[in-house]
Amino acid sequence: MFPIFKSHVVPRALLALLLFGTAGCDALIQRVLTAAVERQQGGDGDLLLNDDAINIFFCGTGSPLPDATAAAACTVVIAGGKLYVVDVGPGSQEVAQIGEMPRAALAGILLTHFHSDHIGELGEWATQSWLAGRSQPLHIYGPQGVEEITQGFRQAYRIDDEYRIAHHGENNLPRSAGEWIAHTVPYANGPGTVILEDGDLTITTFAVDHKPVEPAVGYRFDYKDRSVVISGDTDKSENLEMNAKGADVLIHEVLLKDIIGQMSDMLGESGRIRQQTLAADVLDYHASPAEAVVSAEKAGVNTVVFNHLVPPLPGFLRSWLFLRNVNSEVVDVVLGEDYMTIRLPAGSDAIEIETP
Repeated sequence: MFPIFKSHVVPRALLALLLFGTAGCDALIQRVLTAAVERQQGGDGDLLLNDDAINIFFCGTGSPLPDATAAAACTVVIAGGKLYVVDVGPGSQEVAQIGEMPRAALAGILLTHFHSDHIGELGEWATQSWLAGRSQPLHIYGPQGVEEITQGFRQAYRIDDEYRIAHHGENNLPRSAGEWIAHTVPYANGPGTVILEDGDLTITTFAVDHKPVEPAVGYRFDYKDRSVVISGDTDKSENLEMNAKGADVLIHEVLLKDIIGQMSDMLGESGRIRQQTLAADVLDYHASPAEAVVSAEKAGVNTVVFNHLVPPLPGFLRSWLFLRNVNSEVVDVVLGEDYMTIRLPAGSDAIEIETP
């Protein structure tokens, strides 16, 4: 006889055991394992890589502030058979794995600047793409300082790499693919600089205004006749507007300046002067939602997606506060969220957005 439990305290897994017995649980475990294997195969598949489009996946729409619903800054761009990731904030690698991104095809990591919420999972992206089957050295792009960042993370992960090679063998984890190669990208106002040309894909970098954090850059991806621009962290930037001209989509960071300003005042009134100063300091190097929309309008962009949302807010409040002061008759405004995808098929004006 099974012991008697009150139904409201019986975990679901235990309830399944009670109802179905050992045979039923074995079948359930088999289904779970099959689903996990299929998902792993999907993550390493060629579907997105063979698509004649720019595919964008949001692996982190959050900020340095803790948010149970969003990882820190990270955007995947897949085009021309390659996967690139812009910024690698904490939590982003897990989102990409759950989202079944083809990590073995990772061709490069592009860093916009070196705040911790943009670089925190550099080592995990390198390691997990290697484990997923990446067979070539990893290229890491960023403004001046990227060599130091790369060397530091590489040193931290090198012992772990040796453990894995010794355990699994170089046939499965080639040592050459464990190498990381840093590339310094230019930082200057004016027309952007092409840093990579690969078939029909061109990646361009340009300066943005995140002062006193310098250098800080954004990236533009052009594939055939489609394009997407990722701002990185920036205040409203005329240089970004110039380099985003005619893009299909602008992914722009946003911060609710009025809310953060009120928060700063409240901290001061409660005597928390240090926290008041820290909150006030962020107001002059991020853009508000309204400013991001103005930049999109000036650049002639069809769609702007809000990203790097500060502060983190739950559910309805998030949509209401980030969109309440946004008015545009010429630009579609989308609130970014983790696991959201955008597809820009070549030879078309379509902007296909899927929310999780």
